[in-house]
Amino acid sequence: ACASVHGANRLGTNSLTDLLVFGKSSGNSTVEFLKQNASHKDLPRDAGELTRERLDRLNNQTNGESVAEVGAALRQTMQKNCGVFRFPDLLVNGVAEIKEVEQRVMRTEIGDKSKVFNTARIEALELDNLIEVAMASLISAEARKESRGAHDRADYAERDDQNWLKHSLWFKEGNRLDYKPVHMEPLTAETIDPKVRTY
Repeated sequence: ACASVHGANRLGTNSLTDLLVFGKSSGNSTVEFLKQNASHKDLPRDAGELTRERLDRLNNQTNGESVAEVGAALRQTMQKNCGVFRFPDLLVNGVAEIKEVEQRVMRTEIGDKSKVFNTARIEALELDNLIEVAMASLISAEARKESRGAHDRADYAERDDQNWLKHSLWFKEGNRLDYKPVHMEPLTAETIDPKVRTY
């Protein structure tokens, strides 16, 4: 299951429909929310602490690995182990490899510590974000014992609605998976039944 207009069939760089539909919708909803809610709760005192910790790590890291080298390892791991056509041995291997890459990401170092238009810092922060997406993708794919949409497992060629009609949720804390049911009775639109891809 997937939370987009494409369902589980959404492929990379194919999100124009999402951008147009939900960009306009979220903008309109934000305006209405602000009209009705002039006041807001105070932010927690530590609201920016996670961001500060990320920046401090990059500013203080010495003798670390190159962001480019670790980024290349991340890309290679994903390309080798988590393509559209997925094989059980590659998924298991990929989960182990991506966990190793995650440890390397936490040791990356940037040479440029400047605070103005620092593309090295931006690339390092992007790598921090990319490793989370990679972890979620690989771990969820390895756990999902079926094929659905663009997730095509060689060892589970068929979709399994009885066991897998649910959203996969990956949590960084504890590196754990959980699931959320797919609601087939929406309040505002007709239900679209899942069906086999025929193209």
